[in-house]
Amino acid sequence: MTVYSFENSYGIAAGIARAVGDKLVQLEYKLFPDGESYIRVPQKPEGPAVLVASLYPNPDKRIFEFFMAIEALRHMTQDVIVGVVPYMAYARQDKRFLEGEPISVKIVLETLKNLGLDGLLVVDMHKPSVLAEYWSRPYRNVLVDRLIADYFRGRLSDPLVLAPDAGALERARRVAEHLGADYDHLVKERDRVTGEVKVSTKTLSVAGRDVLIVDDIISTGGTMALAAKTVLAQGARSIYAACTHAVMVKGALDLLLFSGVSEVVATDTVPSPVSKVSVTPAVVDELRLLLEEVL
Repeated sequence: MTVYSFENSYGIAAGIARAVGDKLVQLEYKLFPDGESYIRVPQKPEGPAVLVASLYPNPDKRIFEFFMAIEALRHMTQDVIVGVVPYMAYARQDKRFLEGEPISVKIVLETLKNLGLDGLLVVDMHKPSVLAEYWSRPYRNVLVDRLIADYFRGRLSDPLVLAPDAGALERARRVAEHLGADYDHLVKERDRVTGEVKVSTKTLSVAGRDVLIVDDIISTGGTMALAAKTVLAQGARSIYAACTHAVMVKGALDLLLFSGVSEVVATDTVPSPVSKVSVTPAVVDELRLLLEEVL
């Protein structure tokens, strides 16, 4: 089995190759003067091929380079090709919020399928149901709840795990179960006169407790910062924030720390100053299961 690495595989490809591969091959890459990408697969795969690429930063560019590599590999081999995508770009564009909008993640998944990808592994897909809907081949969605819980185990006093909204409650429940903690979700309320947005927990009190707010992506950090300020004002002992994908744009880390968050923790699907948890062991375990299904 040959594992192929993009420049933005962030070491995950090496971990996969050490665990399940026979060799690790780095793709050749350059830019043409007009900005077009050039990708070349320098070695024909020996047996199945595993192509590892996180589609961040510059997602438009990374996605097309991923498409190019799959096309090149499919030309070189009729054996199985599996994609490992630690961060799936466009995952949040999973429905038509307004008439005339595309379902962008559908385009990505269906193109991967049409190019000949036999299996797909992603990490903490924003809405996992889109995989079943738009990807008809074997797949794995690697959850990181246990990894996040393990990081915080023994560090929190009377912990309460919070989801930033009702839609993320299932993620909070899984982390809380691994920690043996309570869980709840936050509710936003907007004053119709002043326009002020207030955040509060749905049912449980935060007074005197260490609160861990978990989500799949931290982008601007605005929602978590507002939650942290509110929960601290309601008497929480301390606030921690955790996510899978630390996109962290526009000074998000400063915003979170200034709002009172004691520590921000993320996995290494996207490299950042807070990427303290490696997803490689979990990815390897799920990849083994995926390969058994496609081989």
